[in-house]
Amino acid sequence: MLTSLTRLLMLLMLTATVLILNSCGTTPPSKFYMLEPMASTAAMPASAGGKTAAHIGIGPVRFAGYLDTNRIVTRQEGTEIKLSETHRWAESLNDNFARILAQNLSILMATDKVSLYPSRNWSEIDYQILVNVWQLDASNKGKVTLVANWSIRDKDDAELLTMKKSAYSTNVESTASYNDIVRALSKTVESLSREIAEAVESVQAH
Repeated sequence: MLTSLTRLLMLLMLTATVLILNSCGTTPPSKFYMLEPMASTAAMPASAGGKTAAHIGIGPVRFAGYLDTNRIVTRQEGTEIKLSETHRWAESLNDNFARILAQNLSILMATDKVSLYPSRNWSEIDYQILVNVWQLDASNKGKVTLVANWSIRDKDDAELLTMKKSAYSTNVESTASYNDIVRALSKTVESLSREIAEAVESVQAH
């Protein structure tokens, strides 16, 4: 009888110890984020020709390897990179970026003729916009940065019409929430979208 009671007490103590250890090691639930499009009221003034008739194709869009993760990346001191365990992208950052760029261009150029690569109507596009994103992150000091190389090609003969490297940065508080950081990143994508939209309209004008 004593032996059985002793075993029962030992089992209860072991169970309690396991529960305590598990509770101490519990990871906070993850939070998920997405880049957001610009406000529809932020469109550029209409050009003299009214709405653009050009069909714009976005892609391929390629990202630097260190951004190929669903964990939000921040820069630390020196060359250190931190990947958050609990703050994550709700989908592929590449896909999210490409879609937001397409939405922004649709707003800026007042057109529904914007397609993402690949699409069934890709053969119908007039201009192809290729983007290589080299940096899209925030530093631990509150600097949010987007660096991208992009080009516009004529789809018919693949002629390179323009190519440029663009860099945008803005500042948030060093104690800013991840929600604030993602909104700031969205603003840098808006700035890039404006530059590309202006370049497309310039190409059309010639």
